[in-house]
Amino acid sequence: MSRLYNLSIRKKLLLFVFVAVTVPMVALFVSSTIIMDKQKKESELLYLQSALKIARTQMLMRKAEMEKGGQRLAQNPAFRIGVRAGNEKLLVEELIKLRQIYDYLDVAAVLNAERWPIARVSYDLRDDMPWDLDGLVQTVSEQGRSITSEEALPLGDLFFSNSASYERFKIPIANRWDSAGNQEYLTKCQIGLAVIPIFDEVRADQLIGYLVVGDAVNNDSYFPAFYSRQVENSFLAISTDGIRVSSNIQTPTKENYIGSRIPITNKTLDGPKQYFFGRVDFNDEVHVFLDEPIINHKGEVTAALGVGIPEEKFAVILSTNQYLIVAVTILGLTVMLIIGRYFAGVITEPIMAATRFAEKLAQGERNLVLQPEWVENPHSETGILLTTFQKMAASLEASEKTNEEYLERLRQEHQKQVALSRQLQEMNDELEGKVVARTLELVQAVEALKKANGVKSQFLANMSHELRTPLSAIISSAEALIGRVFGPLTEKQEKHIQNALNNGNHLLQLINDILDICKIEAGKMNLTLNDFYIAEIIENSCAVVRSIASRKNIELSVRMEPPDFIVRADAVKVKQILYNLLSNAVKFTPDNGKVEVEAFRQEHFAQFRIRDNGIGIRDEDQERVFVEFEQVDNSYQRLYEGTGLGLPLTKKLVEMHGGQIFLISKEGIGTEVVFTLPLPGGGDADSESIGKD
Repeated sequence: MSRLYNLSIRKKLLLFVFVAVTVPMVALFVSSTIIMDKQKKESELLYLQSALKIARTQMLMRKAEMEKGGQRLAQNPAFRIGVRAGNEKLLVEELIKLRQIYDYLDVAAVLNAERWPIARVSYDLRDDMPWDLDGLVQTVSEQGRSITSEEALPLGDLFFSNSASYERFKIPIANRWDSAGNQEYLTKCQIGLAVIPIFDEVRADQLIGYLVVGDAVNNDSYFPAFYSRQVENSFLAISTDGIRVSSNIQTPTKENYIGSRIPITNKTLDGPKQYFFGRVDFNDEVHVFLDEPIINHKGEVTAALGVGIPEEKFAVILSTNQYLIVAVTILGLTVMLIIGRYFAGVITEPIMAATRFAEKLAQGERNLVLQPEWVENPHSETGILLTTFQKMAASLEASEKTNEEYLERLRQEHQKQVALSRQLQEMNDELEGKVVARTLELVQAVEALKKANGVKSQFLANMSHELRTPLSAIISSAEALIGRVFGPLTEKQEKHIQNALNNGNHLLQLINDILDICKIEAGKMNLTLNDFYIAEIIENSCAVVRSIASRKNIELSVRMEPPDFIVRADAVKVKQILYNLLSNAVKFTPDNGKVEVEAFRQEHFAQFRIRDNGIGIRDEDQERVFVEFEQVDNSYQRLYEGTGLGLPLTKKLVEMHGGQIFLISKEGIGTEVVFTLPLPGGGDADSESIGKD
């Protein structure tokens, strides 16, 4: 203590300043280091949480994209008809088109109402059992809406064993062999699924099947690669049953970690925090990681989605902050020592000068001039302090100049963006004007077509009325002649008069068909609905064509179940429907052929089938047979007489009864026409079983 008392006041002051500054600075350094380490962990967690949102968002976007694409296909009328008819060829073509749009699809299949696959985009997909997909299909059936989910399914539930897809998606487990020394595999598939219900086109509440699309992540690098492009120096992994099935983790000694185990289990993630943050050592390289659960449609944890980054990347941030703390501490000590050393009047003026310099800097002045006496000793603390202020002013001036130049570039870029936005707005306005004009043109065109169609129908009706009167007179005269009312006829005369009578009757039938179509289109044809037994109508219709069938040696058979039953319809129109279909079947069936008539009573409707083994119709021509005045091929007109009115009229008559009519035909094999009529007390004719044996 005596030595302390003997020190000069300047040295005492310096010692006091040194102790008063050093102790708090050391305490500040230690506490700052502890706080920075805590902040580093919090920053790591926040950083990885933000990065995890990027990965999760991309996975959700892909599921939403699959669901939207599947919904568009499931609402396609042709696709619905294909599902109802079980048309595998059409459905497979549509699935292939869907995968051409979404080329990442690994699973694309159509299930019927009983969940059996009826069409699949790959023969690797199983079709020998119903699909359950861990209850996902049942949930869609119960809720009546499309559902997306991320499931961990056994590969054997989706793909045939030993198929190419099965082999591609199974994961070799790292360092796992069975007792025979064979590699063990994880045979579960982590897959994003979208299941879309398919409803009947007529009965919107009738579920007729399901569309299943999915994207498997096993051995798929898309999500890890996409994530690493968005978040540099970071990696992503997706794990099922604790095994990484998709990953792009890389270390200096190893690049492939697919098949390796993660340091946690699914139960770890099934807690209140819904995530796990920790560290893991990858071959002497420490990574910080964040895992969150992947939940399926039941709310169960099926997998883990994890992101991570080497810890050294954050260590750089911590080291920089530590160096900054040390630098600030040293600078603070230096300044305080300078103040203590020059506490006397020697340092008063330089300190005041430094204060004035600081004020000038705050006011924007950058040209600072030092008095020569202030820097007589350039190595003194005062000289260093004042020189540092001068350099800082010059540095601030240079920084401000750089900032102004940068701001000017930003202003110019902003002006360009404003001009571009204005141009885009003008182009958008112009495009909207064109769309409005084009829409108006289309509306006018549709109205013109409707008017033209009405004129056509009126013309056909008027023409048919005008033709029917003289034609009836011709037919009556021919019938009188053939009946020898005016005397006997020679064989040649009788032949020609009979031809005239036949052609007249044919033309009269054509005119009557035209008038019927015109009445239907004009809404002037009425049905006289009555309850009657159908057997007599079927037999009468068959009797009309039986003579023609016998001339061609065609077998005509009738089968009803039950033998007779009552329908509610217009008997005359039903007879006309049956006659048109039977005459077509006999006409296009070669000699020694067979025509079958079947009638079945269902719960709410009656179903009729007229089947022949005739020439059949090509697939591309089947839609044209229900169009007026069209036959599927000019060669048919040459071989078989007809105008193309029979089936269009038949279709309109069936639909007036609330029924439906469908055509099933194979060229060279035969044709089957199916139509429905309502039963007494039933609703509209249902087509649930049309096209099914």
